[in-house]
Amino acid sequence: MPPSYSNPYASDFTIRPDGLVTFTCSQDADTLPWLTLSPHHPVVVQTQAFWTAVGASMTLGGMEDGQWSALTWAAWELGDASGGQATHGEYRPDQTSENPSYELVLFNEASKATVTFRGRGVIFRNRNFEKWREGSKTEAHAATPTSDFIYTEHTALGLRKDERVLVAPYDLQSGYVEALVTPENGFPPGNPLIGGSGDHVNSTHFHEIARQALFLIKERNDIDTSGEMSLKRYVELGTPLRLNIRNEAKDSMTFELQQLNKTCAEITLRWQV
Repeated sequence: MPPSYSNPYASDFTIRPDGLVTFTCSQDADTLPWLTLSPHHPVVVQTQAFWTAVGASMTLGGMEDGQWSALTWAAWELGDASGGQATHGEYRPDQTSENPSYELVLFNEASKATVTFRGRGVIFRNRNFEKWREGSKTEAHAATPTSDFIYTEHTALGLRKDERVLVAPYDLQSGYVEALVTPENGFPPGNPLIGGSGDHVNSTHFHEIARQALFLIKERNDIDTSGEMSLKRYVELGTPLRLNIRNEAKDSMTFELQQLNKTCAEITLRWQV
């Protein structure tokens, strides 16, 4: 999370006697255009998880305004999407963990769970985050020219006009899908649906890149996925990354994300067959 905290999505955080934190969720799609997407869309799942987890952590005193946080592991199970977007939720912290570890459940108006999200992360309490990141950003930006990167067609992914293509066409023989997230296609105003600090490729991009790669490989665009991801290294903006296919089954696929030949993340997507 960047300095100057402001939560546009979740509010009314309340700590119950058992330590559970409850909250309400905004329905303002004019301010938050991603709320016009399906409740199971990766952008919705990851964005609402970020804002609710950060807000609950600050309410519990585990994070101060101006500190940075980073997600290191996440898993999500899809629930009911037929009742619309989440209207409220619950955050249960793991009190035995030194770093933030938690379970989130988001509910729709009918109090049916739209998604259950579990996460672990770290908080940078005593580090000059921007200074620490300078070296890796400089290395990445100088490494690979991106002017010749070719994105796949919008129609191949079945995306809306306001969604941005982040992946290249898929070569069946290669065993991987390439992707490129830039400040222009990854954040507003160029991408009106995905937010973030603008410092790096974030978990919302990872989930959406994996979904787009899955659509290309399966030649389908109607798959909603539960899943899990482990985040090992920061992924820099403006430098291509590769999603290597590590495991493929009829109802799941695992990608290893690499940038500059370094493994940065692993994502497993699962769906109903």
